[in-house]
Amino acid sequence: MAQPPSPRAPVRPPGPGGVFEGRCARLGPALMRDLALTDFQAAGLLGNLGHETGGFRHLQEIAPAVPGSRGGWGIAQWTGRRRVAMEEWCRAQGLDPASEAANAGYLVRELRTAEAAALEALKRATTLEQATETFCRLFERPGIPALPSRQAWARRALRALRAAAPDLSQPARRQR
Repeated sequence: MAQPPSPRAPVRPPGPGGVFEGRCARLGPALMRDLALTDFQAAGLLGNLGHETGGFRHLQEIAPAVPGSRGGWGIAQWTGRRRVAMEEWCRAQGLDPASEAANAGYLVRELRTAEAAALEALKRATTLEQATETFCRLFERPGIPALPSRQAWARRALRALRAAAPDLSQPARRQR
């Protein structure tokens, strides 16, 4: 995970435009299609990834929670056995573990298999806040949830998704 925010300091993701919004605009519609998510459910997922990676700027965990470990890797900051499984999947697919295709592909694969319960719970979320908290608790499972940061990233992801693909923001998909 990117460096955790101070518990007292308000979380302020970087300004508008840039790496995070571009990745959300590319990845969000694919997640909505491939996993049958609404825009706000995809944004809750993306908000967690934004928090974990500092807005998709850090694939390697900056300060591993387990001293001496390799730490988290990728857009979901896979650790331990989950990191090993991601790397093995990438080798089997002939993909560079740092590539966007590998990270997005493995995220979808994991959500359809080993983490299917997290996906089903995410699909039951009816608000952006609920989607963000659900994905944090059931998929990321961090030691320090830092929900305000994840929620801030999720709001930013939803704005990016709706700006990039307004036709996907049908009334049934809109957050109430």
